[in-house]
Amino acid sequence: MNIFTADIILFLLLISIFNNPLLNIFQALGWNFIFSEVLIGLILLLILFIIHKYILRKYVFKK
Repeated sequence: MNIFTADIILFLLLISIFNNPLLNIFQALGWNFIFSEVLIGLILLLILFIIHKYILRKYVFKK
């Protein structure tokens, strides 16, 4: 499996796990739905970047 395929699968898992709880928190704060979804997407992309750089590259897909 390619590392980028693993990134896509991991991103879909992150969305399915964290989207609803984060959306509920942001909606409780009174934020707009579109702004909340964009912010959730950015947060999840940041988490994916950190996992890709520090875990997948160093331990799972070594060169």
